[in-house]
Amino acid sequence: YGLYDLADALGWTDFTLMSTDVGFDNCLWFNLFTARDVLRQRVVLALSEIFVVSARNMPIPYGHIAVLSFWDLLAKHCFGNFLDLLQAVTLSPAMGTYLSLHGSAKADGTGRHPDENFAREVLQLFSIGLVKLDIDGEPVKDSQGKPIETYNNDTITQLARALTGWD
Repeated sequence: YGLYDLADALGWTDFTLMSTDVGFDNCLWFNLFTARDVLRQRVVLALSEIFVVSARNMPIPYGHIAVLSFWDLLAKHCFGNFLDLLQAVTLSPAMGTYLSLHGSAKADGTGRHPDENFAREVLQLFSIGLVKLDIDGEPVKDSQGKPIETYNNDTITQLARALTGWD
């Protein structure tokens, strides 16, 4: 029984509410307070702070329902492997809309370029971070004492190119 199912059972998926976030907070808090799998819910809450989508900035009908489904996705994959989690997040309609991956098209010679928003977040927040870290989590520094970056703008551009075409 997921958050989407709860919202549906309470009538919050009704078409008259498609442009609101009615019931969104209620579903999340109800689930966090009453779920029997407390560890899973705490892990999902932590993951939702890393893999962020927001019902309040979701420019699609039923955006609040998309976000509830996203939380269901996090619950499904929270104890699996990271590759499966990242793939599910990447293919999520909520994430695709929130970080503008949805509809990102290849460069066409007219000045259009693939949207780099999602690619940047994958590198910066979802995986390797901005700088290399040692075993203790401290930044690794080069011979001039500057932190060593883990990727550059070309990496972002190439990843964005690889992620075009999702719709």
